Amino acid sequence: MSALSRREFLRQSLIGAATLSFGVLTARANQQEKVKIGVIGTGAQGQNLLRQLMSLPSAEVVAVCDIYPPNRLRGLELTGGQARAFSDYRALLEQKEIEAVVIATPLHLHAPMTLDALDAGKHVFCEKAIAYSLDEAHQMARRARETRKILQIGHQRHYNPIYEQVYALIKEGVLGRITHVRALWHRNNSWRRPVPDPRFERLLNWRLYKDYSHGLLTELASHQIDVVNWFLGATPLSVVGYGGIDYWKDGREVPDNVELIFDYPNGVRVVYTSLTTNAYDGYGEWFFGDKGTLVLTNENSGLLFRERNAEKLAWEDDANMVQVDGRRAVVIEPTPTRRAPQRGEQLNYGNQRNAYYTELEHFVQCVRTGERPRCTAEDAIPALECVLNAKEAIEKGVRVAFRSTQVARNRS
Repeated sequence: MSALSRREFLRQSLIGAATLSFGVLTARANQQEKVKIGVIGTGAQGQNLLRQLMSLPSAEVVAVCDIYPPNRLRGLELTGGQARAFSDYRALLEQKEIEAVVIATPLHLHAPMTLDALDAGKHVFCEKAIAYSLDEAHQMARRARETRKILQIGHQRHYNPIYEQVYALIKEGVLGRITHVRALWHRNNSWRRPVPDPRFERLLNWRLYKDYSHGLLTELASHQIDVVNWFLGATPLSVVGYGGIDYWKDGREVPDNVELIFDYPNGVRVVYTSLTTNAYDGYGEWFFGDKGTLVLTNENSGLLFRERNAEKLAWEDDANMVQVDGRRAVVIEPTPTRRAPQRGEQLNYGNQRNAYYTELEHFVQCVRTGERPRCTAEDAIPALECVLNAKEAIEKGVRVAFRSTQVARNRS
């Protein structure tokens, strides 16, 4: 790292990552016919994705589907009434004009809907976690290979430039040897959605019932464990876990708190917690090495703290610095230093662009070109295995060993 100039570092960590999708895809898309897309599931997350799709110049939403009438109506409204609305996703899949579908339904429906869509000749973007079970996830990966269709999973941090920069810093060795990781997602609310009629309780609060979801593990922890696997380039050796329904005595069937400890190769230990009773720490990931610490507490910026005995970085004097609790930290953001490159060399990540936008933008580009998404089914399976093993550890009160340690795909 000492031999790497600041300008070279920025070019590698920002521009190198950007060339895959950021700022490039729109120009290509304008030269091609829009990809016609159907959105299956127009609840909260589906509506978020639908808004991104409606602002994509390379996509045209021609159909929406939801079994819950208010969600279906809202999805139709977000398209300006231009799409067709369906209550049965199989009817949507029968529409020949649809080239690709976005699936944002409860977890237990990810696999059957994805398999049906691939069999119908559609490319698929499916929300995370990839599936309810590992067997289903492997079926999805296998079917995508057999049908030669794009299957992208919605771990959107793979399309966030802050996470790209942190990954580049780790690869360059600014942390030295990583020994520990801490990740958490804390909130102070029941995680329960309002229900206008008791008949819709399980339909709207599916995250709280074990037939439809694994709760905090699949809906939240899978995001952050996916990042840990990516940054460490490995998956765990074993996991122990604790959790329970200890506070919200409201009929839910999944824990309202989980605490996990993963052992990774080379002595790396990862501690993860998710709470619904206290929001003090909020959200974040901390990567601890013998030369420094990288802190991500939101999806728009991060901090790099150097250990006192670490050698000075070649570009450190040019970096934007802040004082945090009496310690100097390098600010990590899309344009992180006073000596920023020329505007044409910076990430186009403002205005309407966010990680959801760029992951969908690249999905559309992959449909057109056959490129490989940054998060395929194969890439998403390890995170699912991690949280399902953690679930077993919690339920049985034992240490669960992983069948095999996989090396995460090298994205440098």
